Amino acid sequence: MSLATLICLLFLLQGNAHAQMFRGGLKAGLTASEVSGDDAGGPNKLGWFAAVYTNMDVRPFTRLQLELMYIQKGSRDFFDPWDEEHGNPNNSLLSGLIFLKDDPIEPDPSGYRDYRFYLHYVEIPVLIQFDFSPITRLPYVEAMSGEFGLSGSKVVGHFEENEGMDVTDIMADLRPFRAAELNVLAGLYLPITDAMQFHIRFSQGVTPIRTRFSRNEIVCANSFECYRKRHQFNTVWSFGLTYTFFTRF
Repeated sequence: MSLATLICLLFLLQGNAHAQMFRGGLKAGLTASEVSGDDAGGPNKLGWFAAVYTNMDVRPFTRLQLELMYIQKGSRDFFDPWDEEHGNPNNSLLSGLIFLKDDPIEPDPSGYRDYRFYLHYVEIPVLIQFDFSPITRLPYVEAMSGEFGLSGSKVVGHFEENEGMDVTDIMADLRPFRAAELNVLAGLYLPITDAMQFHIRFSQGVTPIRTRFSRNEIVCANSFECYRKRHQFNTVWSFGLTYTFFTRF
């Protein structure tokens, strides 16, 4: 879905506000993220997000929500083999990656690892929200709601560092960024007050942020596995508060 389509959708929501329950608000919180294919565990990279949103009832207990968000993603990994009493647990991983010894973001052959990858995005999620009350009468659970949908993101800034060395420009030349990405989203809302909710969301990139390997550098069983292994994808958990500051018909 293009940005122009999303903007048109927002105007349509506003234009139909007189016939539907229409809400608007703010949300903000923390993110825990990782990037697949960088040999870092995760989600170890902490960041934050902030967004404005609007939603409208489309059916009883169901809403269509549109957001405009700034969100931080990326990856963070630190490991010092001297901290381990029984050897270096990275040895088995590194043994299969000798051909990558000149890669700017690979761990040191000794196993030492200090890697930081910061990504800044403007993101537009489009979601369907649904209340749990029609399907359960469990205390408190019936007041909760869920969501699922898609989002389009555009990179507006990034920084990459390995073992104290800025490799942002090197990596940008070696592996250029895709300007945008598509994500699938799923989330949960837990009520605090009538206007405020605690929000948990999982986001998985389905289009890559960049290509890491060529076809002859990997072994895979099928085209889907090759696509997944060759590229890097964002994975993000977000935790925050949502506040609805207006509601109208």
